[in-house]
Amino acid sequence: MCGRFVQVSSPERLALQFGAVDVTSTPHRPRYNVAPSTAVPAIIDAGGRRLGTLQWGLVPSWAKDPDAGPRPINARVEGVATSRLFATPLRRQRCIVPVDAWYEWQEVDGVKQPWLLTPTDGEAAPIAAVWSTWRGDPSVPPRSTVALLTTAATGPAASVHDRMPLRVPSNLLDTWLQAGAEDEEIAAVLEDAIATPMEVEVCRVSRRVNDVRNDDPSLIEAA
Repeated sequence: MCGRFVQVSSPERLALQFGAVDVTSTPHRPRYNVAPSTAVPAIIDAGGRRLGTLQWGLVPSWAKDPDAGPRPINARVEGVATSRLFATPLRRQRCIVPVDAWYEWQEVDGVKQPWLLTPTDGEAAPIAAVWSTWRGDPSVPPRSTVALLTTAATGPAASVHDRMPLRVPSNLLDTWLQAGAEDEEIAAVLEDAIATPMEVEVCRVSRRVNDVRNDDPSLIEAA
């Protein structure tokens, strides 16, 4: 689920929407086919909300080799609190990844057909996520990575896939991002987020999105 997404909102717009300080260091360009292992926009609380980037695909801090073993891009919310990979980041390192839209695939006449799912409110959706920083040999730069939380799909989204990203309600962002939040508070945010899934529009799009090398506005046009 959610193996590709769209991120076209500028850092300036995201910083304004989420009340964050933009600390991104690379020039912005709209992305229409964001794939795993790339740097994605993320907001954490570090003495205030900070908008930066994290590599998509979680590497746990305890991994011996950051390039070996699983690097999950998603975490099912139903088991995130008890997972060996995700429990510690859930408790200590939560963030949001703003997503303008995402893609899902469905088999149609023996062919995998991509669909674009877009929040109906026209804003970048604050997707719940957990992050981690791997530090190995001092000669190797640290690697900060992230995984998105998913929940059962509802409404139009359920017509093309059984999972969808978990959006954090705007009134709960402070609690979700707060590093010192108690386990009970975190669980309450997740319960509310599950109970209030985002509304989306579903649109059939070109199979050009299947190739990660394609990254242009035509990918989000109806096909």
